Amino acid sequence: MGTLGVLGLELIEMDTPPTTAYLQIYTEKRCMANCQFCAQASGSQADRNHIARGLYVPAELEPVVKRLKIAFERGYLARACIQTAFYDTWWHDTVYLIKKIRSLSPIPISLSVFPLSDERYEELQKLGVNELVIPLDACTPQLFDMIKGKNAGSPFSWETHMDGLKRAARIFGKVGTHIMLGLGESDEDAVGVIGELWKNKVNPALFSYTYIPGTQLVIHDKNENITGHYRKVQLARHLIVEGIAGYGDMRFENGVLCDFGAGSDMILSIIEEGEAFRTSGCPDCNRPMANETFSKIYNFPRKPDDTEIENIRKDLGLA
Repeated sequence: MGTLGVLGLELIEMDTPPTTAYLQIYTEKRCMANCQFCAQASGSQADRNHIARGLYVPAELEPVVKRLKIAFERGYLARACIQTAFYDTWWHDTVYLIKKIRSLSPIPISLSVFPLSDERYEELQKLGVNELVIPLDACTPQLFDMIKGKNAGSPFSWETHMDGLKRAARIFGKVGTHIMLGLGESDEDAVGVIGELWKNKVNPALFSYTYIPGTQLVIHDKNENITGHYRKVQLARHLIVEGIAGYGDMRFENGVLCDFGAGSDMILSIIEEGEAFRTSGCPDCNRPMANETFSKIYNFPRKPDDTEIENIRKDLGLA
């Protein structure tokens, strides 16, 4: 909906407009995968116009692509992000959409997809995709299997996703993934996989688990302080990707992060600056309200203000 607002196809009042256009090809078919948290899943009863909290309203292709060109030229949008679903003609449709966008505009394109062959990675690169994302979602093989692997009735596995990420990183130079927090993982589970991914040139973007009515996964919060957990992992991720501290520098007690591996002055400075708590992922992606509400913002789509910084300190137990 935010994308349609920026494109002038819907009249929407927005606190923070998206800086990336979020697109998904509309199909009457459900995805052949069965990721338990996803509205598009084969076993889901949810509204297919949703991905997490994001509402994807069907719109005609031609005006969207034409306005995308204008919005990029005028600086309203800096990127287009295409979300894929797994159905019989997904590859043909995705290539068609990429070509339509690229025929009109040089706007950077991200593609979120499941693991593919090296040949298809190379073809996507030639078509003009400059950021590839393969969502891992879970922090451990066990959680992966539960939410989007064999036990979920999906064709995916932890091993094939990890292999697909590493192969894509070799071809693209780097690649992105999504890590969803709030599935019952510990601080150590999350920070450990973030460290491993980063070593393999995989940039982990953080999401919070969001229940969508009609989807198959219902998490009765296994982490009593999910916001504090989220903030710790955000801060640890920032330290890792900025090269300030690594997973091996950090200390955990019973899975709980208790030492970030950096000096207290450095930690306080990073919190005050606020960048660590902004949306992570592809360049120019601010993803406003993707899995947030105004009362609970996990990923800030802009620099946090003074009140929000104070709340972040409280979330981290530092105020």
